[in-house]
Amino acid sequence: MEALKKILVENNWFTSREVEKLFTPDIQKCINECTRPSQADIFSAFENLKPQDIKVLIIGQDPYPDKTKAHGLAFSYKNGEIPAEDSLLNIFRKIREDVGIENSYTNLSAWKNQGVLLLNTALTFVPDNKDFHINAWRNFTNQVISKLLETKIENKQPLVVMLWGKKANEIEVLAYKGNKQEVDFQEKYPFIKILRSSHPSNNYQACIKTICNGEISAFKDKKFKPFEECNNFLRANNVDMIDWKTE
Repeated sequence: MEALKKILVENNWFTSREVEKLFTPDIQKCINECTRPSQADIFSAFENLKPQDIKVLIIGQDPYPDKTKAHGLAFSYKNGEIPAEDSLLNIFRKIREDVGIENSYTNLSAWKNQGVLLLNTALTFVPDNKDFHINAWRNFTNQVISKLLETKIENKQPLVVMLWGKKANEIEVLAYKGNKQEVDFQEKYPFIKILRSSHPSNNYQACIKTICNGEISAFKDKKFKPFEECNNFLRANNVDMIDWKTE
């Protein structure tokens, strides 16, 4: 557990004192009992990635239940040779529609290396206690995102936030309700672009859903172009675009 805390401190996410406060008994329970990913991989999304280096934040729900896939990066497979299924297959289809890139390699570390934080709302998973883990990580996830937003304000850096699914769209620090709250958010965070949609899993594709401030796009809607919009926003703010190739 000390090694996990060290990752957060050494990469400028939190001070040692802040980390101790964040590691509540519930978080420690999640880490101790987690089966996906391995304990060493729980914070791999943060390793060698400081808040000031992040251009894009992609948020999913929780780690894959499959041990051969989960490795601490949302939507990424630990073994990149495993063929894409369900969520990642739909993500690859969307990338092909948006920017014309064909992907088959399923480890997304190449995105992380360009400044994409692949974060789940829950960082651990056990088959029979899923809801407890999702609830236990809620405050931690909010603190991570708050830290990232603060860093972007201080440095006047742009950030694209992709929120995929109900859990992601309900994250407290990003879940404004009503037109006034949305305007207030944009005034406070002028360099932040939020792209909301349903989850890319086939279980969430059927329709547009109402979450937070009105309707959000269905991920499979061809009019929804998150990867194209992301790069257009980065380019407009004089930041290198993301190459969405995975190898």
